[in-house]
Amino acid sequence: MKWLSLLAAGLSAIPIVSSHYVFSKFIVNGLVTKDFEYIRRNSNNYMPTTAPNILNTDFRCNEGSMSAAANTKVYTIAPGATLGFQLAYGATMQHPGPLQVYMSKAPGDVRQYDGSGDWFLVYQMGLCQDISDGLKDTDWCTWDKATINFKLPNNTPPGQYLVRVEHLGLHRGHSGNTEFYFTCAQINVTGNGNGAPNPLVKIPGVYKPTDPNISFNIYVGPKSYTLPGPAVWTGSGGNTVTTPPPTSGTAAKWGQCGGIGWTGPTACVSGSTCVKVNDYYSQCQ
Repeated sequence: MKWLSLLAAGLSAIPIVSSHYVFSKFIVNGLVTKDFEYIRRNSNNYMPTTAPNILNTDFRCNEGSMSAAANTKVYTIAPGATLGFQLAYGATMQHPGPLQVYMSKAPGDVRQYDGSGDWFLVYQMGLCQDISDGLKDTDWCTWDKATINFKLPNNTPPGQYLVRVEHLGLHRGHSGNTEFYFTCAQINVTGNGNGAPNPLVKIPGVYKPTDPNISFNIYVGPKSYTLPGPAVWTGSGGNTVTTPPPTSGTAAKWGQCGGIGWTGPTACVSGSTCVKVNDYYSQCQ
């Protein structure tokens, strides 16, 4: 009967892996790097941080990540590149909630930087569907996705940065235990961008556990949701830098097809139409 015990143990682990996840792969212009090659490895693996714990310094890049910083590579990137993150273990985001990407400039070597400086928001994903008839899990732009991609603003000042991806799982928000999944990549930005990233925030401090959009009940039929965090910085300040024209090709159904800073395809496959969700995100629907 030993094989039955082993089978039961294996099956019992499946829901944990499928319901929890960790961003382990960094993506640059479509190239997917190895697990934790450019992302600081966190010691709590795929386990989330819950809302009561977002006011300590581990909320910057996750538990144990500073110990991994010195042995994590730094990716050299030009402004305007398309960056992204991918989940480990073949997981997809199957918790309802928004996603944010923050950056923080290191005062020197990013491998020695603890993230105690200023942070600014460069990308955000919220709702992709009208929820006037009620909020469903599939209404979130993040739902069932394994990867996210965004454009590094053209006017990003040169230097070394932490790039922090963060997904919120609101399924436990009604009990004050919203789940946060986040890690930090290390990059070196080249060029001569002279933008002024803003608004600037501190992590921890950008959210409080009691904020209405953190302690949020998705089960009471909400008709709207306000995204957490500051406004997205898209490269303003300094001299204006021309955005390169969109690339050719068509976006798949439910794929991104527009938005401020988007340089991918703006035409949709046959049978779908590019619909504006907000200033920063349009989707083929």
